[in-house]
Formats: sequence, C-alpha cells, structure tokens
Amino acid sequence: MTETGPLQYYPQSALESLVSRGVSIPVVEQVAISKDVLLENISSRAVLHPFTRLEGSETAIGEGAIIGHSGPATLQNSTVGPNSVIGAQGPITLRSTHCGPGTVLGSGVAEDAVFLGREGVEPAFTTGYGFRVRKGSLYEEGANSAQHTDTKMTLLLPFVTLGSNINWCDVLVAGGTGPNMGEFSEVGSGVIHFNFTPRGDKATASDFGNVTQGVFLNQPRVFLGGNGSMIGPLSAQFGAITTAGGRYSGMLPAGLNLGDPPPDLSRATGFDLAHYGSIKRIFDQQMRFIGELAALESWYTQVRMDVLAQGDRAKRVLYEKGREMVRLNLTERIAQLGRLASAMEISAKGIESTSPGDLRIAQQRALLDAWPEIEEHIKVVTDNSIEAYPLPDFVRKGLETAATQSTAYTQVIQTLPPEAVSSGVTWLQGIRDAVANQKILALVPEISR
Repeated sequence: MTETGPLQYYPQSALESLVSRGVSIPVVEQVAISKDVLLENISSRAVLHPFTRLEGSETAIGEGAIIGHSGPATLQNSTVGPNSVIGAQGPITLRSTHCGPGTVLGSGVAEDAVFLGREGVEPAFTTGYGFRVRKGSLYEEGANSAQHTDTKMTLLLPFVTLGSNINWCDVLVAGGTGPNMGEFSEVGSGVIHFNFTPRGDKATASDFGNVTQGVFLNQPRVFLGGNGSMIGPLSAQFGAITTAGGRYSGMLPAGLNLGDPPPDLSRATGFDLAHYGSIKRIFDQQMRFIGELAALESWYTQVRMDVLAQGDRAKRVLYEKGREMVRLNLTERIAQLGRLASAMEISAKGIESTSPGDLRIAQQRALLDAWPEIEEHIKVVTDNSIEAYPLPDFVRKGLETAATQSTAYTQVIQTLPPEAVSSGVTWLQGIRDAVANQKILALVPEISR
C-alpha cells in the first residue's frame, strides 16, 4: 500500500518490453512490478523467476542477478548488484536492503541492511536458510552467516563467518586474513550475545577485534566456540579463542579463554534492579566502541568512497549505503549510553537513601551531570573527524597504487605497503582516541567496587 492507496503494477506488455531488451522472465504473468519502480533500473541478463515482486523507487537489479531462484521473492526499495542470487534456498524478502556484486542470500528476511558482496567463489553464500538480518546490519566483503541467524546493529568486517542458530546483536567483529578454513574470524553455532539487561538498558555493545587494526585485514582471527554465552559489554583482542559452551564477560585476551566461573549467588542478596553497581567499565568500553565506529565511518568516507570508488558511481553508492549502516550504529550507541546516564538519577537517589556514604553515588551522579558535555563532545568529534583527521598521504598513495593492480577491495587493502598500514592505524587510532580521550573518560571516576 502507498500513502494514496493500493500499489499500481505495470501491465504485462511492459514486462514483455523488459524481455525484449534481455531480461529473463520465464513466466511473465507471474511477476509483479509496481509502477514506482524504474524499469530502466532492471538490467539486461537479470532473471526474474515466478512469484517475484518488485516495489519502490529505489529498487534496482544488476546485470546477471537472479531473483527468486528457489521461491517467492519480494524486494521493496532494495538494490541487487551484478551476478547476485536472491532467494537461493527459498522464499525471501528484502526491505531497504542493498546487496553488492555476487551476494548470495538463501531464504529469509533482511531490513535496513547492507551486504557488500563476494569477490570470489569462497564463501559459497552470504546468508543461509532462515536468516533474519535486521536494521543496522552490515556484512562487508565475504562476511557470511549460515542457517537461522539473527543480526541487528551488527558490523561484520571482511571474511567474518557466523555459524548456525546465532543471535548476534549490537556487535562488531573483525579479524582474519582470508576466506579459507582457519583464516577467518568465526562465531560458532549456537553462540548468543546477551545485549539487553534486566534493567532494560542496552549500553552493552561488544567488539571482537577492532576497527583501527582490523580494517587492514592482517590480524589474527577470533574464534568463539559453539553454544557460548557472550555477555555484553565485552571486548576481545585479536587472536582470542573461547571453548564451546562457556560463559564470557569483560575482556577476552589473545589465546585460549576457558570461560567465567559460576556466578557468585551471594551477590544476589539485596539485589535491586533500580540500583546499579559501578558503571565505570561500561562507560569506558562504550566510549571506546563509539570511537571505533567514528573511525570506521571515516574509513568509509575517506578510503572507500573518496579513493576506491573514484569513477565508479555504483560502487560509491554501495559504499555510501555501508557508511549509513555505520552511522546508524553510531547513533544507536550514543542513544543507549544516554539512556544509561539518565538511569543514574533514580539509581543514585535509591542508593543514597539506604547507604549515604556509598561510593557509587558520586560516580553515578558524575555520569548523569556530565552526559550533556559528553554527548556534545562525541557530536563535535564525529561531525568534524574528516577535517580534523584527513587521510594520510602514505595511505592515499598506497591505495591508489594498489588499486591499479586489482579492483577487489580485499586485495587492494592486503597489498598496501607496511608504511601505509602503519600510518593508517595511527590515523584511525587518533580518531578513536579523540572520542574516548582521557579527559572525557575521567569525568566518570573509578571506584573500588
């Protein structure tokens, strides 16, 4: 339905005109295209199988793309890159979703998401059967998920693989050097990221690896064993490994992690949902996470769009959609940290009524009082990061040289000379540290508990 009434669809004769210019529509009467779709945006050699429905002025189908391969397909204001396969395993719906070249989506639903596509034969698919990819999800080149995975506000850098039966929201995953077995960061089947607390706040985003080094595709992979419980906010170093079935929180260092011990039930005595404990670790980790997102947004603007997409409008548009996903995550993280700050008013009052000398009171009031300053600081840094932190010449020249040898994004990045990589890491860390600088972090004091 549109705001003015039911959708109007092109007559069969219009679809036959598509066939005449090279679009394959095996059963014309079983395909519906609404009149707000620009027919010129459906490229030759695209295939529209029976029970395909296309709607929305943004909808576009690239050359050689296959829509509705194994069941009904609905695309609403969504774009599909060349040689992609949409609905490879069954029915599929895409809403405001953008797919780069070679994307292979199995069966499921994607909304307000971006897939940058595949560059080679591995991995064989982007998503498997029964996927749900929700708002703010970004799968970069070669990132993929298997059966029955659910993501939201999730950023997967190249090569990252999610197994089956995974709930993975408010997460960034990096690490790994390629698409072959043993090279990519991997989240085992059955792993869950717990991102919503009993108090109703979500200042719980977790990063596995990071942006500032991870974008250069040269870091050890992260491996999370199956059926694991990841309790946000959590931060894992590159090279972190977890055993299957474990429970993890806090920090995961590189190497084997055996999981947290069973919870101390004595701490449950007197537990009150309205009264928070120390919030210093959460605040510091979320500020660094926001800094990583600010760095990634600058990477999209200054590296992907301004350098690597020069002269390629389709690539630039796709990268801009990816940048929008990063910005969505950035906005979400600021909002959720703000919600945590506002909760400190009730928490601090409640603690003071029962324990007037409790150190948590001053800490929590510090976050509450400082939040307007903190929020404005984040806005200033993120809105001005391009001017304040321009792409270093070493990086730009390295990218331009590498781009003359390959059009594949991952190959370009992995052939950067060491001095360009080193300069790039310093540049991105500067953006991150500008957001999470020591002066800002000191606004929320450390306490002993």
